[in-house]
Amino acid sequence: MKALVSNGSGLELTELPDPRPAEGQVVVAVDSCGICGSDVHAVESGRAAPGRILGHEFSGRVASVGPSVSGWSVGQAVAVNPLGSCGTCEWCHKGLFILCRTTPNLGLSAPGAYAELVLVDQKQLYAVPEDVPLERGSRAEPLAVGLRGIVEAAPAAGDNALVFGVGPIGLCVILGLRASGAGTIVAVGRSEGRRAAAARMGADVVLDSREHDVAEYCRNAGIELHQAYECSGHPDSIQTCFQALRTGGTLAALALGRDATFNPHLFVTKNLRMVAGCAFGDAEYARSLELICSGQVDVEPLISQRVSLAEGAEAIIRLRTPGDLVSVLIQPNR
Repeated sequence: MKALVSNGSGLELTELPDPRPAEGQVVVAVDSCGICGSDVHAVESGRAAPGRILGHEFSGRVASVGPSVSGWSVGQAVAVNPLGSCGTCEWCHKGLFILCRTTPNLGLSAPGAYAELVLVDQKQLYAVPEDVPLERGSRAEPLAVGLRGIVEAAPAAGDNALVFGVGPIGLCVILGLRASGAGTIVAVGRSEGRRAAAARMGADVVLDSREHDVAEYCRNAGIELHQAYECSGHPDSIQTCFQALRTGGTLAALALGRDATFNPHLFVTKNLRMVAGCAFGDAEYARSLELICSGQVDVEPLISQRVSLAEGAEAIIRLRTPGDLVSVLIQPNR
């Protein structure tokens, strides 16, 4: 098979032996794999170890099945939860599979889907109906991240929300909030194209953070914010969210930013609550795919470009400064 493999400074197209399924495993022929921002940063920073195959947002078709596999057949359309679970440790019981120390996670600690073929445990497969475009199954993973953040924030129906950062995760949070019966959704971002996508996905107010003081805007507009979802990773964004939230509000931090600063006095005196959206579990992934396959959410605006496996390395470089791009899908077998 062909795969994009890390060489320590970037990714290169390489020929590798086809994977063979063992007990309880299947091989999936990758239809579409989204390029996640975490992969872009891993490659840019040199944190992607040599020989590693990235890619964890994917869908495809079953190419072969190993012994003792039941319920899955060759050619079947599937989406794949990349996070494996031992099912017994503390973190798996809490639905935080990414913290499980014994089970590999595809594209993270096991070979991922920037490849024609990927080896998958059958427990991580989810069926995609044949009348649903298969590439949309690749959007289940980022939507599940957004849904997990909403679960942690625990909004009530009709609560108003701020989504700070309108990259793929922020846009998925908007989709999840709208499907969950949120009140007014205020979205904040810098990219004109991504702000337009936020409006299409259900944000009621869309602001450019360089032109508006978010707290002042909401105060003047009479919008009381019950929750804020920080999806940008900008060092000042947590403080901005704290200023905009109502007293007793909740901030859900979803971005993998660094060197964030905020005023603890403001946090304490406003009696705010802060939670982290750390990946997701089976419940969020299943709900995400259900929303997509039923048409309750439209993920088509999330897809900006589709590229071949050979074009994938260049696309990852391009996404370092994404501009109006939202999600780019690598499609190895098209």
